[in-house]
Amino acid sequence: MVFCKVHDFFLNLLKQTKLRMSVIKRGSHIWLIVFVALIILQCEGRERFYRPDLPEQLCAIGLIDIDDTLSYNICNNPFWPGGACSTCWVDSLVSTKKIFFEKSYQTEYSDGSDLFREFKFKISDEGKDLFVYNTDQPVINPFIEIPADLKFESGQKYFVHAGERDVQDISAECTVPDMPPEPCLVSLRTGINTLDLPREGCYFYGDGTLPYEPEKYTTYTQRFAEIEFSFSNINPDSYYVFFLIGSPPEYTPLDIEYPPEYFPWDDGPGHFASNILNYQILETNTDGFIYPFKGGQTIQHFCLEYFSHSYGVGCMTDTLYSYFIDGSKIPGGTCTMKILAQWDNVKYIPSFVKYFRVRIMSLPKEAYLFYKSLYTYKMERDDPFGELININGNVVGGNGIIALCRSRDLIVNINQTGKMYDPFF
Repeated sequence: MVFCKVHDFFLNLLKQTKLRMSVIKRGSHIWLIVFVALIILQCEGRERFYRPDLPEQLCAIGLIDIDDTLSYNICNNPFWPGGACSTCWVDSLVSTKKIFFEKSYQTEYSDGSDLFREFKFKISDEGKDLFVYNTDQPVINPFIEIPADLKFESGQKYFVHAGERDVQDISAECTVPDMPPEPCLVSLRTGINTLDLPREGCYFYGDGTLPYEPEKYTTYTQRFAEIEFSFSNINPDSYYVFFLIGSPPEYTPLDIEYPPEYFPWDDGPGHFASNILNYQILETNTDGFIYPFKGGQTIQHFCLEYFSHSYGVGCMTDTLYSYFIDGSKIPGGTCTMKILAQWDNVKYIPSFVKYFRVRIMSLPKEAYLFYKSLYTYKMERDDPFGELININGNVVGGNGIIALCRSRDLIVNINQTGKMYDPFF
């Protein structure tokens, strides 16, 4: 730890001040006080003070959608022969079945004390272990993906246990909520906007031919969809979060081998799998809050990686935002919401959307309150008169939230025409 020697500096400055006190004007005293105060503040501003008296803990965050069966390997292109495109084999971090683990401090020590050693994890019901994972290899920030074939039931209790060699084990009790209500489509409006092509940053644009010459283009087209939906809620003790998932057409290897005129890049990068997308709330009758979905990410834009002999597309992760509501706040028992989705062949993937899934996921109360406390803290952390915020989940022996959730999808067909290199997209 580095300490600023403000004390010695202050004494020397004070001695010099006494020698010149007879010629210093009254206004200079004020300047001197301000000067010393600035020195002290600047010194403190450069410091990071740790609390070695606080015990380190494990932190875990994961909202597991037990009904999700989709694959989100956005950038994993199975049709590139022999791995010719290294960037096309990126395994997406997008998932709704992962639990992410951290320690209470992150990469602050050079001795590697933030590593997990002898990490262990298990989930069980009241009678037996359902899934067990152990590793002797040291890892940083491990995550566990719950197997898709693991079955859970609403109303049942399940128990999660995790730990590592050097810190206290953590545990969490999870009760599966009921299925969310059935959503229905109220209205759908789609359209196309023409936008100026960005000249800075990372983006992809071309007409499907080599060499890659983005300087030939000045504009690009972006599609949008305004989706209005509603659902009835008869359970006041309910909590929901909303997701938007873009799904492309489903292709097989035969589809790109026959007919011969089909060009496999024609639907754009990342068109082989669904992707969770960010959206905007245009209208709603139910108050809620938007907050980053902790532990989850979306691959919502991609970047061209150009080489002398070929080029590939590198996927980049983005923060995933979601809208949370309390079911007891739904007026009249019917929630209505209009959201805006945007996608294009320059920044977003999948660039070709056959249909959207508007997903309603039901949360346990403790999961909703955990996210609500994070949101409240973010809004009031700079307010000296703000309320005291306790960020607590259901993790015993550490901190965080682990929850098993249920979901239901509304399928909204877009029936997009025009492929990636179609000027009308």
